[in-house]
Amino acid sequence: MTEIYQEPATPFLPIWQQAGFTKPTPIQQAVYWPLKKGGPVLGLAATGTGKTLAFGLPLLETLQPGQRLQLLILEPSAELVMQVRDVLRPYAQAVGLKIQGIVGKANVKRQQEQLKQHPEIIVATPGRLQEMITNKLVKVDRIETVVIDEADSQLDGEHLNTTRELLATMPADAQMVLMSATEQPIFEELGKWFGYDFERFDTRQADFQQQQIQHDFMMIGNHQKAELLKRLQRGPIDGQNALVFVKNTGSARTLFKTLSFLNLKVGLLLGDETSQRRQKIMQQFRKKQLTYLVTTELAARGLDFPDLKFVVNYDLPQTLVSYTHRAGRTGRMFGTGTVLNLGNEHDHRNLQKTVKTQFQLQTVYLIDGKLSTEKPIKREPLEKRTNTVITHSTNHQTKPTPKKEKPRKKKRLRDQKSKGKHHPKAAK
Repeated sequence: MTEIYQEPATPFLPIWQQAGFTKPTPIQQAVYWPLKKGGPVLGLAATGTGKTLAFGLPLLETLQPGQRLQLLILEPSAELVMQVRDVLRPYAQAVGLKIQGIVGKANVKRQQEQLKQHPEIIVATPGRLQEMITNKLVKVDRIETVVIDEADSQLDGEHLNTTRELLATMPADAQMVLMSATEQPIFEELGKWFGYDFERFDTRQADFQQQQIQHDFMMIGNHQKAELLKRLQRGPIDGQNALVFVKNTGSARTLFKTLSFLNLKVGLLLGDETSQRRQKIMQQFRKKQLTYLVTTELAARGLDFPDLKFVVNYDLPQTLVSYTHRAGRTGRMFGTGTVLNLGNEHDHRNLQKTVKTQFQLQTVYLIDGKLSTEKPIKREPLEKRTNTVITHSTNHQTKPTPKKEKPRKKKRLRDQKSKGKHHPKAAK
C-alpha cells in the first residue's frame, strides 16, 4: 500500500510551513509518489492549486548536487520562468542545488556566465533554450526529467512543433511530466506522440469544490465600462486591486489610455514589453501601487498574484479554457476571489453557455458602492407616483393643478399669420 503524502521532506518542511502551508493540495498528494518513481505523469489541476510545488518538491528529492543539469522545466513565458525559479529556489538551496532561469529578451552573456556554475535545474522558455543547445552552451545529456508546465499551451497547434523539436534533443530515457489546468485533445493521444502511455491524475473536480471564487456578471454597455471601473475603485475594489482582461494588445493600449485619462492608478502588461519592464509593472501591482493592471490572457497566463481578489473580464473570453485561465488569477490556493464579467444580455447568454459545465454565473448590480445580487427598485418619476398631495397641517387632500394643453398646430399657425409673419415682403 502506497504511503499517503502528508508533508514535504525534512529539509523542505520549514520553508513550506513558513510559506503558510499546512497540508498538501489534492494535486500535490496525487502526483508525489508517481513522480518519485520516475514514470511519465500527466497532472491536471485547477489554476492556483500549487502545481509548481506538486512537481517541484518530489523531483528535487531525486537530484544529486554537483552532477550538472538533471531537471529541465519548460515554461511558455519569461514571467513564468522567473516565477517558477523563485518558488523553487529556496527549496533547491536547502539541499545544495542550483537553479537558473533562461529566457529570451534577456542578456545572453549574463546567462552564459550563470551557466558556468553548472546548475542542476534549469527553468526555460523553449525558444531561447533551443538556441543555447544549438550553440552548445547547454548540455542535455544528463537530464533525467523534463517538465512541460502549462502543457495545454505548449502542446497546442501553434507551439507543438517547437516543443517537439526541443524534446527530440533530450535523452530517450528521460522522465516526461506534463502539468495543465485544462484538458486538450492531444492529451488523449500522448501514446502516439511520445511512444508510451502517461499515468493520468485529474484533481480538478476536487479543486473546484474547495474553491471560493464568485463568478459575477454585470449588464452594461461597452461605452459605460470604463466609467464603471472608476466607480468600482471607490466601491468594492477600494483598498484592493484588479486584473483587467481585454481581447488583444490594441484594446489593452486603448483602455490603458482611457483609464489614465480618468486619473486611475493603472498599469499595462503586454507580451511585447521588455522583461525588465514587465517585472517592474508586476512588482508595482503586487505592492498595490496600481489599482488596475490591464492585460491580455496570453500576457498574464499562469502568473501568480497571491492576494488578488478581483479579476475583471472587460472583454469576455470566447472559450472555457480562456475563462478558466483568466479566473485562475484570483482565489489562489483556495482563497476568496471574484470574477466580474461585463456585457449585455446577449453576452450573458453566450458566456453562460460557454462556462456552464464548470462555473455558474450570477447577475450582480452596483448599489451604494457594493456588488449585490438584488435588483435595484426603480423609482417612478414624482408626477407619476400619485395624484394626491398630503399637507402636514390639515391632512386634507387637494386636487393637482391640471396641465395646460399645448396649443394646436393649426391655431399656432393662424396666430402667427394674423401677426403678419407669413405675409410676403413688399417689393421695393
